Amino acid sequence: MGVAALQQTDAEQQGRLACMKPLPASGTAALLDVLSPYLHDELIEEVIPQSRRRGRPPLFGPAQLFRVQLLALLSPVHSFNLLVKLLGENRPWREFARLPNKRSLPDAKMLHQFRDRLQLGQLRQLNQALLSPLLEGLDPQRLAVGILDSTDLPASANDFKKKLPAVLGSPRSGGRAHRQKRAEPVVRWV
Repeated sequence: MGVAALQQTDAEQQGRLACMKPLPASGTAALLDVLSPYLHDELIEEVIPQSRRRGRPPLFGPAQLFRVQLLALLSPVHSFNLLVKLLGENRPWREFARLPNKRSLPDAKMLHQFRDRLQLGQLRQLNQALLSPLLEGLDPQRLAVGILDSTDLPASANDFKKKLPAVLGSPRSGGRAHRQKRAEPVVRWV
């Protein structure tokens, strides 16, 4: 590929980036209107199947619950309890989540159970489907910067985060009652 072709490709990409408008503010109806067409409910229902249980059928489908989960990330709420409370008052949020009316809303327990049911592979499939239209227009030969995905980092799930008094442990243990396993670093500098 010649220099002129590379310059033309760069100019095309800069033109595409220049025409991209900044996203509206977090939690606004305008942001939800922009993002909603990118969420394909059929794909969500295929990747995250409905849980099979006896008894009454569930009130909400996986696509609806996934959209409510996204609202927790896209809005300024800090908990599912607050999100459920504000869903009743905020019509654009209910429309984004495809909830039929304000009397029939998922409760915090449903949202927690749905989140617990989600698996990393399912989220990666949905992420790939959401990103593929954005990445199609980019040149694969162009240099890019990679951002570390935090889902691959080990979680700090130790019950004994604080040091215990030296009374419980030996003086050599540094205040810890038992030897703690330290996480291995993900990146090593050479």
